[in-house]
Amino acid sequence: MSNQNQNKISQLSQSEKEVLEFWDKYNIFEKSLNKESPLGDYVFYDGPPFITGLPHYATLLPSIAKDVVPRYQTMRGFRVQRVWGWDCHGLPAENKVEKELDLKNKKDIEALGVDKFVNACRDYVSNTSKSWEWYINRIGRWVDMKNAYKTMDLSFMESVIWGFKELHKKGLIYEGHRTSLHCPRCATPLSKFEITMDDGSYKEVDDKSAIVKFKLKQGQKIGDFKADNNIYILAWTTTPWTLPGNLALAVGEDIDYVLVKSNDYYILAKDRLEDVFKDKEYKVVKEFKGNDLLDLEYEPIFDLNNKIIKTNNKFYKIYAGDFVNIEDGTGIVHIAPNFGEDDFNLAKANNFPIIDLMDENGHYTSEAGEWSGLYFKKAGTRVLEILGDKKFAEQVIRHSYPFCYRCNSRLIHKTQKAWYLNIAEIKQKLLEANKKINWVPEHFKEGRFQKNIESAPDWCISRSRYWGSPVPVWRCHQGLNFERISSSDSSGLAHRALEHDSLHSSNLPQTSSQTSSPQTQGNQKDCENIQVVGSIKELEKLSGEKIDDLHRPEIDKIEFKCEKCGNIMKRVPEVLDCWMESGSMPFAQFHYPFDNKIEIKKIMPADFIIEYTGQLRGWFYYLHVLSNSLFDSAAFKNVIVTGVLAGTDGRKMSKSFGNYPDPREVLEKYGADALRYYFMSSPIMLGGDMKMSERDIQDAMRKNIMLLNNVLKFYELFSGGAKIKDCQKLDVNNILDKWILARLNQLIKIVTENMDNYNIPFAIRPIQDFIDDLSTWYIRRSRDRFKGEDEKDKQFAIQTTEFILIQLSKIMAPFMPFIAELVWQKVTLNNFQDANKSVHLEAWPKQLSISKDQLLITEDMEMVRKIVELGLSKRDEAGIKVRQPLSKLIINNYELRDDYEKLILDELNIKSVESIKGDGELKVELDTQITPKLKQEGIKRELVRFINNLRKNASLTIQDKIELYFQTENKEIKNVFKDFEDEIKKDVLAQNIENLDSDDCIIDKKVKIDDNEVWLGIVNK
Repeated sequence: MSNQNQNKISQLSQSEKEVLEFWDKYNIFEKSLNKESPLGDYVFYDGPPFITGLPHYATLLPSIAKDVVPRYQTMRGFRVQRVWGWDCHGLPAENKVEKELDLKNKKDIEALGVDKFVNACRDYVSNTSKSWEWYINRIGRWVDMKNAYKTMDLSFMESVIWGFKELHKKGLIYEGHRTSLHCPRCATPLSKFEITMDDGSYKEVDDKSAIVKFKLKQGQKIGDFKADNNIYILAWTTTPWTLPGNLALAVGEDIDYVLVKSNDYYILAKDRLEDVFKDKEYKVVKEFKGNDLLDLEYEPIFDLNNKIIKTNNKFYKIYAGDFVNIEDGTGIVHIAPNFGEDDFNLAKANNFPIIDLMDENGHYTSEAGEWSGLYFKKAGTRVLEILGDKKFAEQVIRHSYPFCYRCNSRLIHKTQKAWYLNIAEIKQKLLEANKKINWVPEHFKEGRFQKNIESAPDWCISRSRYWGSPVPVWRCHQGLNFERISSSDSSGLAHRALEHDSLHSSNLPQTSSQTSSPQTQGNQKDCENIQVVGSIKELEKLSGEKIDDLHRPEIDKIEFKCEKCGNIMKRVPEVLDCWMESGSMPFAQFHYPFDNKIEIKKIMPADFIIEYTGQLRGWFYYLHVLSNSLFDSAAFKNVIVTGVLAGTDGRKMSKSFGNYPDPREVLEKYGADALRYYFMSSPIMLGGDMKMSERDIQDAMRKNIMLLNNVLKFYELFSGGAKIKDCQKLDVNNILDKWILARLNQLIKIVTENMDNYNIPFAIRPIQDFIDDLSTWYIRRSRDRFKGEDEKDKQFAIQTTEFILIQLSKIMAPFMPFIAELVWQKVTLNNFQDANKSVHLEAWPKQLSISKDQLLITEDMEMVRKIVELGLSKRDEAGIKVRQPLSKLIINNYELRDDYEKLILDELNIKSVESIKGDGELKVELDTQITPKLKQEGIKRELVRFINNLRKNASLTIQDKIELYFQTENKEIKNVFKDFEDEIKKDVLAQNIENLDSDDCIIDKKVKIDDNEVWLGIVNK
């Protein structure tokens, strides 16, 4: 990039800061909210970002779109409330604080103290939020950050627990065992959706897999075949650490299986035979269906010495599983109900008792016998070491494995007790509601979003963590008498009872045996009562205490009397999944239903939301679930799904990779408008993935902001700073004026239609095309009119340009608000002085129907430009510069209207045009013979170009007249100065031309024309 262009870019970037100062000084954003809104309210949800780290391009991109649409709708006549929000709770914040405090796990948190940890989380999110303001302001986004809501606000949390209670009243909340992904380091279950939101949570890793020999008990019949003492079922696993938890095997009922002889006898799927026995000799003894294997018993590979397992006849048998396949492995699946979703579902379907073999930290429990205390990864190594001859084969495989999206630990599938929202109950409602939503791009509606709903499990909405809204459930604490404790020692024994319970706070919800207190055991009957609380007022009434914080550990101290038995009701230890809060934001940000000014129909559904594809499994999904389950309403009407933004190297954008240019530097260098155009015009706004390109940001700057600014400067040069009357009703005669007004009308139509359809790229791209047409065709072809002596035509050109710039600035305002404001202020002569005037307070330009005449003009002009393009191509072929006049152009197969002939003559620098009507392909022919007269004219144009470049380099304006001096030995050039003196004077604004040297020249230069040297100098008069 040239220094000159870089200086222009720097100036324009600086002008954006001046615009920001104007907006801030005169409260233009607030005025846009308070101005007349004849169309009423337009509801917009701003998905709150996590307060972790600084924003980068992947967060700035949707934030820009969240500014574009509300600005547009405001100009259309709506009032669009825009209040910022913050996601404060959950693992993202907890993980950051753990790193700051050097805490390794939940035990460290407990040792520090839950109160200190929660306070540290509160401080962290409070401090981090302030650093975002510079970026959001600099990109030109209008949003109220001063009154931002936070999910940790007491009012927000109260609305969330209200939502929980409502869901419970509807029968959609239950506590139960299910298998879910679990982080042993964070010691909490995770939602499958939050892990699969981004591909980055799954990584390709190398692990040892094993084919294990499970020995059939002898004497059993397999069809008409009786098992002896040497028959083994072969099952394959990629997670050997789960083998101590094996309680069953699964086969496909209709899959073909074989019994093969190879030393011992083995059973496996027929289609897996060649792969499994590829290095071994074998003989097929018998074939049968999987159905023949059902209920066969086998000997356990490990003795867990567990009483429940030893006394239950359901274990160590073969069951049918519809999930069994023959694509890999052996066609036989080892079932560990503690460690797999299919495993758990099979166990549940066959009424297995629940045995908890692993704690929340990934260690086997005492229920696992000799494996007790062993971490799951170490257990895997130990399993492979001690399997001995029970191991048929072992190999290293590369497979996709889930990792915690925050702490990067390996996840496990773990069966655990937690709180769930019954998605199965409302799934059909969710599918029906989705049909009414406008998805952009449309394929997400019946594609990924619909499939997400169809395959969605029940939502695990509880987390065994600390920093979050509480699960608002109080359970009768069997054995602790509320009246005796409260009357005798309310501060002592009750407090100690709470401490006693907190020892179990990181475990699953307690059974009655776990919650009995030695002091009072046996005094009261068991009570299974739970009470769900949905408001602060309700909780205060129950407990008799003032509630000013719903966070742990304060909320854990709140107790009240069980209505059924008189025992103590204590809160269950879990907090809510932070997605419950994100999904509640439409109503929780307004403190619904506690703020009686808020009507749900006025805040739901949203007219518009936007986020990237990962939110198909995240925010979009949870909004959809909660709005439909709580209010029988869709959460949103229109949704834009952006693609994934990768870094410059194609990988996911990451600070650790350093694979993207610094946003602050880019904004300072190119300005916000360039970045806004780059993002809003890109395929990523239609769901496509893309990687960052600083060059494309630079191109957006050059082709939009710089080009339009040049048009503005040109207009200001000839308008003389006088206010021209509005030419909207002006009866223009020049074909160029008619054409650019027709193009403007087209632009208004296409931008409006696409914005109404939420297709932002198709709305913004035509603006760049229009700016190019305005600059490189309309202004270029009108230059002589601006400079000419035909005053009436000159006024037509100036007035038309003024009108175009004013209307174009309005069209650009939502997309490139800075240059739009600059142009509007300059052309309307407000110049940032009037506190009540801004392009962003203007109405959207009216969309007029395009007349047949306008359509014909645009079609004809398109053909004229095509003819010019072909003519220029012919010049290139002949090696003749455009500055050299030629005599004639012949147009074949097109009849040119008279209005357009002069445009072609001027643009191609020819003397005449002949058009021949025909039906074939458009073609042109160029007379390339250069007569002496034509050559002289070519020299004159070269001289004019050089002289005007000198004027430009001397920073002269059209008001500056000059005296021109020249010297040359070439006779032909001297004749040109003589023969074309008057034309040269007019073209370069010279009063005199002298064939002399001068010491008074403000600038001079030696140039060459056809290898002939000419000295040129100018004196400013």
